Amino acid sequence: MRGIKLRKILIIASGGGHTGFARAIAQYLPQKVDFVIPTNDSMSKIMIIPYANRIYEVPKGREPGEGNLIFLKRLFSILAKSIKISKYDIVIATGSNHSIFPSFFQYLKGAKVYGIESQDRFITKGKAISIISNYAKGIFLHWEEQKKLYKKGIVVGPIVEKPKYTPRDEGYILVTAGSMGFKRLFDKVVKIKGKKLVIQTGRIEPGIYKGDNIKAFSFDPDIEKWIASSSLVITHQGKTAMEAVVMYNKPVIIVFNRDWVRATTFEDAKIYAKVLGATFLDDPIKWEDESILINAIENVKEPNKFSIGTPKLVEKILNL
Repeated sequence: MRGIKLRKILIIASGGGHTGFARAIAQYLPQKVDFVIPTNDSMSKIMIIPYANRIYEVPKGREPGEGNLIFLKRLFSILAKSIKISKYDIVIATGSNHSIFPSFFQYLKGAKVYGIESQDRFITKGKAISIISNYAKGIFLHWEEQKKLYKKGIVVGPIVEKPKYTPRDEGYILVTAGSMGFKRLFDKVVKIKGKKLVIQTGRIEPGIYKGDNIKAFSFDPDIEKWIASSSLVITHQGKTAMEAVVMYNKPVIIVFNRDWVRATTFEDAKIYAKVLGATFLDDPIKWEDESILINAIENVKEPNKFSIGTPKLVEKILNL
């Protein structure tokens, strides 16, 4: 691997599933590199600190549900901290508005910038990655079905981490919806009788769901162990669905979260579920009752099979 010096690789880990992409890449690199994470994002720091030489913190423009006014209030700090980051040779932007300014200033300094499109984009582009694609050398994609989104698209396969565990079935259903949580889904799931549940609630208080047959916690940096031992994963249109299918061949139910107005569309999410071989359900606000979910659990199907694409992405980066 006689490419660029690895100390000059910068990965922008922009929180949530984006940080998951960053950690996946870092696991396949032969040594530690540098990262940018959102300011005060303790979850991202926990996830990437074992792989990091140096960690920069830059504020995130806005979280899901926040408006443009919040972004404007943070803009000066975002610009100031992005400009101060040292110049790198290769920069990998994992997505979200947080990736835009650090990657753009690196581009102005002469870095080769690459982006990663979300795993659930097939009809519409992610707004941040669409912007980054204007100055990026290429956009890494998970599926052939995404190729039509970008002229600079590079299909490498599903970008996930190295599996740490041997798949097994310990008889519980894992319910998780990322760092933000999905209260409407959790409220429906806990009404199902006779099922053993493990719920990662994110920012929603886990105590309201704990019970005799329910284990609930806000966050586990090793959520992978819960995926590996589950009999079924119920999640939203995020990265966990891909991880469960690709890494551990687990059946998955994807429940669309309509609160994510800046995220993937309903039609994108349906295609995403089809590609994975997962069951797709609309947001619980569209359900008459929880029988919709019960029927999906009782008739869950086997997922499709894939090879992990992260080593191919790393190979391309190291051979530049």
